[in-house]
Amino acid sequence: MDNLVGCALMPHPPIMIPEVGNQELEKIKSTVDAAKQVAEMLKEGNPQTIVIITPHGPVFEDAVTVSIHPRLRGSMAQFGVPDLVLGFETDNLLIKHIIRNCQRLGINLNELTDDIAKNYRVSLQLDHGAFVPLYYLAKAGFKGQIVHLTIGMLAYEEMYTFGKAVQAAIGHVDKRVAVIASGDLSHRLTADAPAGYSPKGAEFDRQVVTALTNMDVKSLLNMDGNLIEEAGQCGLRSIFFLLGVMGGLEAEVKTSSYEGPFGVGYAVISYKLKGKK
Repeated sequence: MDNLVGCALMPHPPIMIPEVGNQELEKIKSTVDAAKQVAEMLKEGNPQTIVIITPHGPVFEDAVTVSIHPRLRGSMAQFGVPDLVLGFETDNLLIKHIIRNCQRLGINLNELTDDIAKNYRVSLQLDHGAFVPLYYLAKAGFKGQIVHLTIGMLAYEEMYTFGKAVQAAIGHVDKRVAVIASGDLSHRLTADAPAGYSPKGAEFDRQVVTALTNMDVKSLLNMDGNLIEEAGQCGLRSIFFLLGVMGGLEAEVKTSSYEGPFGVGYAVISYKLKGKK
């Protein structure tokens, strides 16, 4: 699959943006350095479109969501830097193929138009889950189109199938595409973590990073439900989607970084696609 140029899991703490984090950036240096490496790797593949899935857009219980608006923009105003703005054109051709393949595979996909956004009182702005990874891609020189997806509270198997639908859609467009899954791991690594401490947080992160390194979706599907619940994570559905995008393809891990200095696990793992196994 020559036009899928690369895939990556990237975290999304706003603090990893220099204009937001300032001196705190040094505390997550490994994450920042890895994000820069991923951006450079993907830039080498010269993607025309980046598909990004986030857990912080409009999340619905029964459907994943794709933003249909022709141009999407966002800022770091919520985090004290209103002048830091990103904007991208939407790849509506790829979206049409994603919609078609979701219908074929039985995935409930919500098309977020202006009217639906107003009805549900949700934002069409780029959420920070998408903004943070895209910031690094933009810094590396990416100026192409995007497809903005948001997870749904679907079964993990369905999120994997959604990834397969997107893989098939990418195969039907004559352009180079990269895919980014945005997600943080356990939010319960330390006593001062956002969700409080759980001794299972670190074990969850260890298992997830191992599974991603080995592209082992079965181990994630077999993960103990109590462990997942205790971890207090936001990235697992994005991860299942990412593994679905790469399902049946041969890939090489190019970047691997993990740290959790603020009580939240940040993993950066990127893949270079080689083709079918």
